[in-house]
Amino acid sequence: MLQNWFIMSPELSLLAYLPAAFLINRFRAEKTAKTFFTLSKIFLLFTLVTTVVFYNQSPLGPWLKNTSYSTLFKTLVYIVSLAWFYLSSKWFLNKNRSSYRFYSLGMWTLFLFSLLISARHLLVLAAVLPLLGLSARGFILMHWDEEKVAAAGRLYGVFAALFSLLLWSGVALLHWRLGSLDYAALQGAFSAGEPRDFYALLGVCLILSAVLFMLSAAPFHSWFVGVISCATLPVCGIFTLIAPIAWLFCLVALVAKAFLGLAPLLHGILLAFAVVSLFIGAFSANGQTNIRRLFAFVGVYNTGFLLFGLINFNSDSIMSAFSYELIYVLAMIGVYTVFLGLKSKSEYLSDVAEISGLSHVKPYISAAFLVFMFSLVGMPPMLGFLGRLAVVNTLVTSAQWFDVGILLVSVLFMANAFLNIIRTVYFEPLKNAFDRTDKSIYISLFVNLVLVIISILNPAYVLLGAETVLKGVF
Repeated sequence: MLQNWFIMSPELSLLAYLPAAFLINRFRAEKTAKTFFTLSKIFLLFTLVTTVVFYNQSPLGPWLKNTSYSTLFKTLVYIVSLAWFYLSSKWFLNKNRSSYRFYSLGMWTLFLFSLLISARHLLVLAAVLPLLGLSARGFILMHWDEEKVAAAGRLYGVFAALFSLLLWSGVALLHWRLGSLDYAALQGAFSAGEPRDFYALLGVCLILSAVLFMLSAAPFHSWFVGVISCATLPVCGIFTLIAPIAWLFCLVALVAKAFLGLAPLLHGILLAFAVVSLFIGAFSANGQTNIRRLFAFVGVYNTGFLLFGLINFNSDSIMSAFSYELIYVLAMIGVYTVFLGLKSKSEYLSDVAEISGLSHVKPYISAAFLVFMFSLVGMPPMLGFLGRLAVVNTLVTSAQWFDVGILLVSVLFMANAFLNIIRTVYFEPLKNAFDRTDKSIYISLFVNLVLVIISILNPAYVLLGAETVLKGVF
């Protein structure tokens, strides 16, 4: 029994932050945004270390299971969270706002993501998804201009409740038809050709729709675009950088461990969502005047590209999707770091026109922004080219030429959206007096660019042996 408590120490560490932060917020007179970041950093580092130590230990039997590949995704979530928590503290310090609520919601959300990634039973997913929806709504409403986010909060709340009901309905249908909700039992039943009637297939589709909603796949993307357009920068980072990694693994685990026997059906479903996400993301990004809204559509486009990487359901496709997501997150961290450096009169800028002539006064930030956009569009030799190449190579290997054509056409439309930003930054006159950028922003950009350069020279340094681990998914 004591051993199980030790094995659960990563999750317990995330929960332990909550009372510690509450006591500090309640009784400590001197506290800043950095106070809660420092506290979260201590607990999160402990969580990261113990996750690696207990990478193959599972305290709750069939409900939760830790493996080498679930540990890989958890580790990535925690590392990205550490980086974003650090950058977010700069935002709160600049705004002179309390960060207690943000870091508390952040650690609670990481706890739920940890359960989601370890889940091997549909009841765990059914319990965690609504809680993550409530946490996400808490993040959305964490704004001091309530009118600005009220509509986005209502929209998300309605959709989250709807898709939670769809998930529960799907779980109920599968339990009724198959008598079990354990991933291994479902895998065995579907692989053996057991009930594949309308109700069982409907249950699978309802469950996948809830996961695709959380991944912001089109046409379920409107909540995501609305939130990124109006939420605070720290909150936007949670939705854009951290959440997609956890939901990607959830989708991989569902397909690989529970529904692989339905591969032909799932191929068609995910392909449809991939195509719609690609073109809605690429087309809608063009002509956007709000730079955060533009990159929200980049996120939708990324989801489509990610789904293309998954549709073959083999170790190569999982590896290509993971590589693409890792590279996308690295580039988007850079983009959001640039956002933190775009200030005028102490206000963070959000319109494309407001960064006109940025290169004249902030050449380093402009150059970094250019590199990250080139990476996101997949221009060689940038890191993003490697991610897209991994996905395209998987499709070429299986002779899916139509899919390859769709990907290449969508890239052209996305490149056009980025050209508009490049023209504004480099070729239009200066309109704003930009505030001095914090030194930590420059340091973060430098570290990010070093990682990009190293990855261009040797991509294996970024993947860190992930290929060997991910081959064990199937």
